[in-house]
Amino acid sequence: MKTLNPTQKTLLAIFATLLLVMVLFFATSEQDWGQKTPSQFADLGGEFSVETQSGTIHLSDFKGQTVVMYFGFLNCPDVCPNSMLTIQRALKKLTAQEKEQVQVILISVDPDRDDVDALADYVAFYDDNFIGATANKAVIDQITQQYAAFYSVDASDDYQVTHSSRYYVIDGEGQLQDAMRHSTTANELAARIRSVNPS
Repeated sequence: MKTLNPTQKTLLAIFATLLLVMVLFFATSEQDWGQKTPSQFADLGGEFSVETQSGTIHLSDFKGQTVVMYFGFLNCPDVCPNSMLTIQRALKKLTAQEKEQVQVILISVDPDRDDVDALADYVAFYDDNFIGATANKAVIDQITQQYAAFYSVDASDDYQVTHSSRYYVIDGEGQLQDAMRHSTTANELAARIRSVNPS
């Protein structure tokens, strides 16, 4: 059996520590969200402004519609694509009339690499009506804080982006109604969208 040299041992220890921190974070995050009651969402969410290929948009622009918002980034290898597919499949379960009342917004937490044109192309792969958006770091920090989301960008040689994965369901008055976990199915998301803004 090959013996690890000191450098390899150190790197392995660092990797194990980072993995443990991520596991503990997501476990704690899931537990905290799971303890929230609908009334507690009144303390979260709120108005925000982000940049898109078509210019600046505000949450209030979608008054009367249900907004499904997701924080992600374009170079995300699997979590984000899987989440976008879940949203896509959920909307396919709605009637045409129901779908007209829903706006999906993907907000990139990696603005240094994700420009609005690339984001528009990315979301169009899933649905022409999806909006891809981002903003400068200060604005992203504010929005993620408002919605109790988490993200971290390590711009070192291997460039790592870590983020929480939730489907934020916002009603027609701009009030956050739910923050559904990554394991949410398309059926569950479709049902929640209907319950928030029934036709």
